[in-house]
This record gives sequence, C-alpha cells and structure tokens, in this order.
Amino acid sequence: MVTSEDEIARRISERDSARSARRAQAATTVGELARRHDELATQLAELEHQLGEVLTAAGDVIDVPELAHVTDIPAADLTRWREQATKPARSGKGKRSSARRNITSGKDSPAVAEPPAARTGSPAPAVPASTGTAGVAVGPASS
Repeated sequence: MVTSEDEIARRISERDSARSARRAQAATTVGELARRHDELATQLAELEHQLGEVLTAAGDVIDVPELAHVTDIPAADLTRWREQATKPARSGKGKRSSARRNITSGKDSPAVAEPPAARTGSPAPAVPASTGTAGVAVGPASS
C-alpha cells in the first residue's frame, strides 16, 4: 500500500517540528551557557585584578617566592597576577587594517595576492647599517 500525499506531508511536518524543537532547545542552552561563561569570565578578571593589586601593594613586605612558599600558590601565577595589575588596561582587541588582511574588493580582484616583488613602483633604497638602525632595514612607509 502506498502512503497518501497527506500522510507524507503529516509525517514530514511531525519530523520537522521535533527537529525544530530540538534545535530551539540547543540554541537556548548554548545561549544561556555563553551568558554564564561571560559573567564568570568577568568575575574572574575582576578577581585577578584584585589579586594583582594586593600583590603589588604587599610587595614591600613579602616577595613572590616567599608568598608562593607560605600559600602553596605557584609563583608563576602570583607573578602573572601582579604583572597584569601593573599593565595599562587595553581598549579591546586590536584591529588590522584592510590592507594587512588582504581583503579583495570583488570578482575582478586577483585570486592570489601579488607578491611584494611583483608590485609596480621603485623598491625602497637600502639603508646602510652604519646609520644607527642596528642592522634593521628601514625604508619609506608603504601607501
């Protein structure tokens, strides 16, 4: 016996709704866990900052090796927390310019980036090592 078109449509719909429910549940769970992760990461960053401030302030009365010995906290962790507290806060992730990311502008762009030697224009003149650049070649900035 061949299944009717209506029965086929009903079965497909039933399977799709079950799949959609599972997809919605998975997306909801991932979203909730990601929010919790962000909250905990923020709390952890705050704790590490506080640890660093305390370590920096107490540096004149107890050094890292002694503190590591009496607390059983690895000296590497103590040092990392202390150094993080003395670094200036970063304003966010750095962004690379579009020229450095080799973004192509569309379908007329070459598929492979042209090597620097093949580009038109005159090469930058070499700077003698005796100019105080410690052997580092310095040339004009590219445009």
